[in-house]
Amino acid sequence: MACGRFKELMMASLDGEISAEDRAELESHLAECDDCRREFAEHTTLSELVGEIELTKPSQEDMMKYWPSVYAKIERGAGWGLVVVGALIWIAYGIFLFITDPTIGSMTKFLIALPVVGVLMLLISVIRERINVSKTERYKEVER
Repeated sequence: MACGRFKELMMASLDGEISAEDRAELESHLAECDDCRREFAEHTTLSELVGEIELTKPSQEDMMKYWPSVYAKIERGAGWGLVVVGALIWIAYGIFLFITDPTIGSMTKFLIALPVVGVLMLLISVIRERINVSKTERYKEVER
């Protein structure tokens, strides 16, 4: 017997999201199908056990330990953001001066540009790799 729909109805029933017609249909099926009746009983027992679990509220002392770390992370993030924005502005200004300064010869500009381009290529490579790894990271949700 195809019980797929009834398995969905079982979950809806346990969540309290089932209509009266669907409930009647589910009860009719459970009266006929031993496997579904056993499975529904197991799910009901499990649901009741999970419902009895009470999470302890953290103490005030624990909360006082937690919030400074949150504030520190926010401060560090803001600090790094300002450092990066400032560095980008200085770099853009330096590039502007480098390009527009007529006293620097073409060969000097070329020799200075080579390692800068190399560092930028390495930086872009690392950033791209980090993005690709973060997309496929299996334990991303566990860390949070």
